[in-house]
Amino acid sequence: MLTQIALLLLKTATSFWVGLFLFRGYCLFIKLNLSQGLGQFSLFVYRLTDWSVLPLRRLFPKTSRFDAASFVSAYLVQFAGILLQSLLLAGYFSLMPSLGLALFELASSALSGLTGLLIIFALMSWVSANPDIQYFLDKLTQPFLSPIRKIVPPIAGVDISILIALLLLQVVNIVLANLRVWLLTLH
Repeated sequence: MLTQIALLLLKTATSFWVGLFLFRGYCLFIKLNLSQGLGQFSLFVYRLTDWSVLPLRRLFPKTSRFDAASFVSAYLVQFAGILLQSLLLAGYFSLMPSLGLALFELASSALSGLTGLLIIFALMSWVSANPDIQYFLDKLTQPFLSPIRKIVPPIAGVDISILIALLLLQVVNIVLANLRVWLLTLH
């Protein structure tokens, strides 16, 4: 029972921190100014991630669009979470498989975050939302929805690009899950 509680807390903390680091890196990648419209939220993200991102920027300098320090931070937290899970479950850990597994888990976290973001965007489009939040969600989802909208434009005023994007994300998630199983069987 205590192991289950510890695993729950560990997985929750890992997901929270990985999500923050990925979000920070993604916002910079799409050139979204977090402080524009969501000032308090941007302070929240920066204050909770600066402890890792700022020191890592000495090793991985930020470019105009890519903040490697944010993504490396996300990877390191994911890797540490996997090592701690292994220790809790088995009493030991294997370093090499954990390195690869952390990449798959990181990709899976990114896909889950994007799926949640698309669902929130769809729900917010049906209700009258705060214009700042709607603008923010639109900017976050545009890189994924605009290529789909070019191929499948709205049909009779109905935009099905979100449904197509969600379906594609599920397909990628299935592929990742199978690759993850394959990686684990190599060990």
